[in-house]
Amino acid sequence: MSHLPCSDHPDFLEKAFGRVREMTIRQLSEPTVREVSSSPHTTNQILAALDTFHGVTTGLVTKVVESVFDMLVPILEGCVELMRYAQDQAPITRTVLELFCCISDSVILHIDKNQTHKLYDICYKLLKCYSENSHRPGIISLEVGVEDAKYDSMLLCLRLLSHLCSKDFLNFDMPDEYDDSTSKIVLIGLDKLVSHIDLDLLKFPKLSNEFFKLITFICEVYAEKVSNFPETGVDQILNMLQVGLNNYNEDITFYIFNAVSALSVYSTNNLIFRKKLGQIIKHTIKLISQQELSAELYDPAADMVFSFICKCREEYVSVVNEIVSEQSDPTVRECLRTALSALMPNTNTEVTRKDKSQFSKIFENFAINVYGVCR
Repeated sequence: MSHLPCSDHPDFLEKAFGRVREMTIRQLSEPTVREVSSSPHTTNQILAALDTFHGVTTGLVTKVVESVFDMLVPILEGCVELMRYAQDQAPITRTVLELFCCISDSVILHIDKNQTHKLYDICYKLLKCYSENSHRPGIISLEVGVEDAKYDSMLLCLRLLSHLCSKDFLNFDMPDEYDDSTSKIVLIGLDKLVSHIDLDLLKFPKLSNEFFKLITFICEVYAEKVSNFPETGVDQILNMLQVGLNNYNEDITFYIFNAVSALSVYSTNNLIFRKKLGQIIKHTIKLISQQELSAELYDPAADMVFSFICKCREEYVSVVNEIVSEQSDPTVRECLRTALSALMPNTNTEVTRKDKSQFSKIFENFAINVYGVCR
């Protein structure tokens, strides 16, 4: 009896899944995917095949990741074409996005640079396709409501971007010359999605948490890239941060404070960007003065305000003037100006941990003293 290769050997994978792979590639060819909307049998066959590869990817061991990824590339490319013709069917949209999420999560830390770029390219095409076709009424099926289907697909898209981010977050074996392809795909991917995210979607706690957590990670890790991003993309990100501050819970507020703190450090060359950050600082100070901000958030709020003051001093002065000018009582105006001006260091200060710690104590006293003053 001949010896069979073990299950973590590439030859075994080819023997075990080669036939279903070839069959799936044929099913995902353009002539066949055109039939999906009119052929339930074809749809069911494709869904079953994609579920098979979802299972294969879930159980991968590190030594075969690169081989399996190469096997899956034609299927991933075929899935993009499938989405072009069948995105009006919720089961297909969900299955394709789940497969991409599973594969990206399983392989992203173990494939080489060329394979990583290939994965980014395919994911970009998928998100672009999703964005261009998501206005079609149905991304939705008869069994799934419009809101539920949008929620499912958008949550999966956000998770896909989060998995791609992990290449930079968890890969400690970075090359000497940093490769910024991760930041590009994540920022461009987010830009494709943001215009489809509205307040109705963000009322779902799981989705809003995933969205603002992703934005915060992007702002912290790729802050310089975000500050130099095209103006429309920056506007969308800052507008969503403002929306989150106005409408959501303490966890979301915590994410937003961390995001703005990181962005302030890299906003020195962008006047419009700094002014928009200033509006978030202004709103936060008002929340504090009206005791609408939990004391548990004073430390992240202090870090954010300190970073903004250090790097955007002129804009902070403008914020102070705006807040003061909105008060009708001269005594209140003078009290506020004194309290807000006292937060500024006498000289330009770098954003260091020691200085942040000292400022945090000053800011806590400010929060206590200014309560009830700003109306």
